[in-house]
Amino acid sequence: MKLFLSAFLLLVSLQTQGADSKSAPFVFRLHLSGEPTQTDPNRQKTSASSYLLSNLFRNIYTYDNQKGLVPDLGKCSREKSRALVCKLNKNLQWSDGSPLTSADFLRAYKKMLNPKVAAPRADLLFKIKNAEDIYKDLKEPDTLGVSTPDPLTIRFEFQGQAPDFEYNLASFLLAPTKEDLKVYSGPYKIKEWLQGQKIVLEPNFKYSGGHPQRPLVEFLFIEEDTVALQLYEKNQLHLLRRLPTLFIPKSKTRSDFHWIPVIRFDYLGFGPELRQNEDLRKALTYSLNYPELQKLFSAKGRPGCAGLPDSWFPEKAPCFDFDLKKVPKVKTSKTYTLLFSSLGGEDHKRATEWMQAQWLKNAGISLHLESKENKVFINQLHSAPPAVFRKGVSLDRPTCLAALETFGTQSSENYIQLKDPKYDQILTQLGNTEKIPEQKKLCLTGVKYLMDQHLIIPMGAFDFAMLIKPDFIGWKLNQMNQLDLSQLHPRP
Repeated sequence: MKLFLSAFLLLVSLQTQGADSKSAPFVFRLHLSGEPTQTDPNRQKTSASSYLLSNLFRNIYTYDNQKGLVPDLGKCSREKSRALVCKLNKNLQWSDGSPLTSADFLRAYKKMLNPKVAAPRADLLFKIKNAEDIYKDLKEPDTLGVSTPDPLTIRFEFQGQAPDFEYNLASFLLAPTKEDLKVYSGPYKIKEWLQGQKIVLEPNFKYSGGHPQRPLVEFLFIEEDTVALQLYEKNQLHLLRRLPTLFIPKSKTRSDFHWIPVIRFDYLGFGPELRQNEDLRKALTYSLNYPELQKLFSAKGRPGCAGLPDSWFPEKAPCFDFDLKKVPKVKTSKTYTLLFSSLGGEDHKRATEWMQAQWLKNAGISLHLESKENKVFINQLHSAPPAVFRKGVSLDRPTCLAALETFGTQSSENYIQLKDPKYDQILTQLGNTEKIPEQKKLCLTGVKYLMDQHLIIPMGAFDFAMLIKPDFIGWKLNQMNQLDLSQLHPRP
């Protein structure tokens, strides 16, 4: 009732403002599934606010699907195999007009590695010399392998090989920040924040790379995808970031329909309760009719397959098949818990209900479904993972190592609690090789390691179904689900 009332009041508010696309042509409106609790990019736990924060804070690079790493605040070059030197653009400024320098980057890195800060993605810095030891409070911050010889230069010295570290420098998670988080480095800055309703952004003209006619941007807080769809159809939203799957079949022919391919490694994971019971994990794995699930949700990628590009492997990505002959006879009267985040909306609820029915029908295993608000969901995965859980994994860089590191011993997102030196050795080898054929071989080895032991069930390749009105052009959404509005402007 509370959710419905909030959505109703929001709709009335927008209509009162006369905020359709014709009466407000220079406002680009989209939505977040929830209201951010804070705007520090260095402390983000999830990707829920990524569309917002990636346009407030920028890093040295941005990532383009075709061009790869594109210089933003600067560019880098390899000095030696274990060193990287980055040169910032001249005359960079924060939104308050103060100079943006190399010292700002170093300050952000030290903040993230401060054990008291407990930054969730401090691991993105662990390739830097002494970074992990500083995070563990074993060494002093001044021993970090980052130097700033002048205001425009950042020099990284690595612990070992770090062939894909540059991709981390395209993430807002490692973007420089000031103590005053109301000062920004990106193409936008916050103009207004109406609690419980929306965040309004205005152009930050101190950012030199943006389109001069970029509009105001409004992020509305809308939890339900169906409510967001209603607002979109009433011209209250310009971008519907997730079209409910029930509406995909009849929407494919629309001119405003877009399939956006994204690289993810979503999976069903098994908690400590099932760690010693591989037969039960096998039963859960082979009793799902993956082609039926793919058809049910109009998915382009098949669930049960590793959702990583085939080009990352020496052959096609490995898959599980629906095979009742492989389902062990498991005698259990226990009801297990399947936990999932409410952030996934109605689609995740429908999918888990379908799985629940499949497991009972095909394997005789009973599961109880629990949906939790995303922060509560993440906290429970950290403290007490249930028997089964569904976890979405957005990659911070377009490499197999970024996907497989999720399950490394040191990863804060290793919710299956895998602690195996053999697997960690695969990660080490993958992180130290620059040869593409060897990377592909090790990628396959790592994925098969997880699947052969039935530690996870991958949910397949993802394409986001979106509706985007043609009133504005210049927006970019890359395969890592990073939204760039720096070139956004009204269609001429």
